[in-house]
Amino acid sequence: MLEAESFTYPATPMVSVATLRPLVSIAAFKNAVPALEAALGLALPLTPVSIVVNDVRYLWSGPEAWLALGAPPASLAAARPYAAITDQTDGRAIFHLAGPHATEALAKLVPIDLHETVFPPNGTALTLAGHISVQLWREGEVFALACFRSFAQSLYASLIEACREFEG
Repeated sequence: MLEAESFTYPATPMVSVATLRPLVSIAAFKNAVPALEAALGLALPLTPVSIVVNDVRYLWSGPEAWLALGAPPASLAAARPYAAITDQTDGRAIFHLAGPHATEALAKLVPIDLHETVFPPNGTALTLAGHISVQLWREGEVFALACFRSFAQSLYASLIEACREFEG
């Protein structure tokens, strides 16, 4: 793991830091998705959703690209002939936003429709939160936002500000 300064992000009633879990990006090589899926033993999402298989959340992350949350890089060894596998654990921060006003607070930051008929549980999106690129997804009633670690302090501050009126 990268040895760098780590900041603490105090949890609030609505905002918390996700428990650190392995995070791996998977980028399929050209025309290799069927072989990649066979090697992994699962059908990867081809649209902006996530699936959970054996405690690993596979998030669609663009055409023929995914993030695997909870999969140690070594567990994806069978996929290496068919995709670029890159450990992102130290490179991203993940925040959770929860509570009865989570959708309202998040709507202040993201330019997408968060209504559950449009952005359902297990939905995911590559979007902006304020000025920061994030991968956003729903885990039931909880929103998760992953950003590059270098933007984590700014994203945290934006989340805290967006939630301020609801945490009164």
